[in-house]
Amino acid sequence: MTKQELKEILAEQFSCDESELSSATTLADLGADHEDLIELAWQLGEAIGVEVDEDRLAEVETLEELWKLARELEEEAE
Repeated sequence: MTKQELKEILAEQFSCDESELSSATTLADLGADHEDLIELAWQLGEAIGVEVDEDRLAEVETLEELWKLARELEEEAE
């Protein structure tokens, strides 16, 4: 998964423009609630080919942290 692909997932899920997303953008900025995190976990899991636990996702605040988590999960799956 690339950072661009992550931005595409977030832009689609939260109905925003990719250009509005930066490394410092938080999930709170996007208005993410518990149901959004469940959906995001599913979408990330589909994109990287590994199950994503919503609890790990709930610990993430910024897009940069989310990117790092996605990379870690990809590496664990290899």
